Formats: sequence, C-alpha cells, structure tokens
Amino acid sequence: MKISVILSLAGLVAIGTALAGCSGGGASVATPVTRAYVGTQAPGDVWDWNITETGFTATNETTGFTYAGTVSHLQTGFMKLGIESTTDPGVTVGQAAYALELPGTALVLKPAGADTKPPIFASSLGANPPGPTVSFNYVEVAPAGWTPANESYGHVLFTVTGNEFAGATKRFALDDTPLSDGTAMFTGVNGLMTTTNTPGNVPAKGAMTPSGVCVLDYGPSNGGAIGVRQPAQPIDLSALGTKSFLGFLINQGKTQCVAATPNGDGTLHGAGYANPSGVETGASDNGSGVTVTFASQPNPGQVKLNIATSGGSETIVACVAQVNGKYMLFGFGAGSGGEPYNIVFVER
Repeated sequence: MKISVILSLAGLVAIGTALAGCSGGGASVATPVTRAYVGTQAPGDVWDWNITETGFTATNETTGFTYAGTVSHLQTGFMKLGIESTTDPGVTVGQAAYALELPGTALVLKPAGADTKPPIFASSLGANPPGPTVSFNYVEVAPAGWTPANESYGHVLFTVTGNEFAGATKRFALDDTPLSDGTAMFTGVNGLMTTTNTPGNVPAKGAMTPSGVCVLDYGPSNGGAIGVRQPAQPIDLSALGTKSFLGFLINQGKTQCVAATPNGDGTLHGAGYANPSGVETGASDNGSGVTVTFASQPNPGQVKLNIATSGGSETIVACVAQVNGKYMLFGFGAGSGGEPYNIVFVER
C-alpha cells in the first residue's frame, strides 16, 4: 500500500432482533430490527440505508439509484451486502458491498461496483442529541475543487432550542491556519438534520446521534462533514495504540478493506485484504502496509496522526471520541498530489 491513501476504518458488527407476538395466542416469532441511516459520499452524494439482520435497502438520493439485497457476516468481521436488485447501471446483480456497523450509531461501506468509488459514511436515525448544548469536532468530506487552503476540519458548539441547533463553527485549513468563523444551523427531527445554510442555499441533510456521531452532506459537489462529539477531557493517545480496528483504504485510487492491529510500541500496523474477494477469504494483498502513529493532541479530541510507509509519510488531522465505549476517529488529509482523503477508525 502507498501513502496517498484514504483510510476508512470502522468496526464492531452487531445485530439485534425483536420479538413480536402472533395474534390468536400463538408462539412468538423473531422479526428483524431495521436500523435506519443517513450518509454522505464524496463529493456530496446523500444516501439512505435501512439494514436488518438478513437484508438491506438503499437509495442514493443524489442520483436516484436504488439497491436491495441480502446481509451476511464474514469471518473477517465485515458485513457482505449482496446485490439482488438495483437501478444503478454501474452495478450488477451478484456484486457486493462490504460494510462495518456500530448498530444504532454508524455505518461505513465500500460500495458495490467499481473499486474506485469512495466509501460511504452514515449516521443513525432515531433521536436528536440532547441539549442545552452539544459540541462536535469534525473533518471535511471534500467538495469538488477542494485545495489545501480550504476548510479541512473544525469544531462547533451548538445551542439546542427545541429541535433547532445553532452555533458558530471554528474552521481550519489542513496546515492549521485559522479561517473565518462559519455558522451552522440545523433542524433536527428524530436525529435527521436538515438545513439550507449551505453554498447556494441548497437543501442539505444529515444525522446526529445521542451517542455522539454526526454525518452531514451539503449537496452535489458541495461535500460534507463527518465527526464525533468533542470529549470533555483529552483522549489517552497511548490507549489508542493498543486497540485493533477494521475498515477501508483507498489505495492508488481503489477502495480496499483493511485491518489495523497494535505493533506493541503505541503504533498501529494497517494491512489490506486483496481486492476483490480477500475480505471474504482472509487473503491479504501481500503489501508492506502502513504504520499509524498518534502524534499529538492540540485540543481535546483533535489529534494529529502520522501515516507512514516505506515510501514516505503524511500527517493528517482527526477527531476522536469514545462512542458507546468504542474509540471512533474521523480524519482528513491530502496526498502528495494534493488529493483529499478521509479516515474513519472504529475500535474492533
């Protein structure tokens, strides 16, 4: 794997079921619990996902394409979403997406079809984060035409008034240069966030969870934001280096499923599964992998990471928090050619 990458690591697949009684005093039967998510995909596609233990439906709101199929669980810890029907001409029945889910909180996917498609980041619907205030650290999902001088990360303190969320965003370029403050205004209904406070006043949507994850999409070519609730105290960086993660990597323009494990010295080793089916068989790509070092923490939950290979290294900015007892990290960086990329880590 080379250094100009997008690492998207997420983990912990868990499934819930509910019992529903049959009429007439018959025996209880198990019915799948549906988890609903709203997501973003660079450079600004909005996604709706509904997943149960055995099946899924999905809609790309931006293109109008729909997808449906089966859910199964692989030995590697990933979910396989087998396509049984779709209106997307770039996807065929029998292909698969691969996903990692923190049920009721977050969903991260490698889409079906071409390996060049960027990952999808989604957050759960269900309830709004409680007030009177709530603070998030976030990183950008880059819009079309992004440059290193543009916004890359920041944080926002929302004042919550009923279903209304409003606050000033502290914005920064990738080299930590402060940019002018922005404004964030959303209306939240059961975790679904909507706003027209976007470039061109284009309606935008996203989701925020009480457990502390946010995913926002600002419309076609406008990018979005992914983040976690800002912790009250700094994250223990030494603890991060002892955890294992699952997720995705964009390696030389192709999305790849990966795993990261502790090196024993406070760093992580990331290695990829061979495309296209290594994630199902456990076969690796035989690459040397990457080393992830948690370098510094300028503010609580805002962490600098170093991503290194034998060919060089890059520094990225990330936001980190514990979500439902698991470490979750969203990051942003740029490759040697200036191409933007995101990171998502969720503790396995």
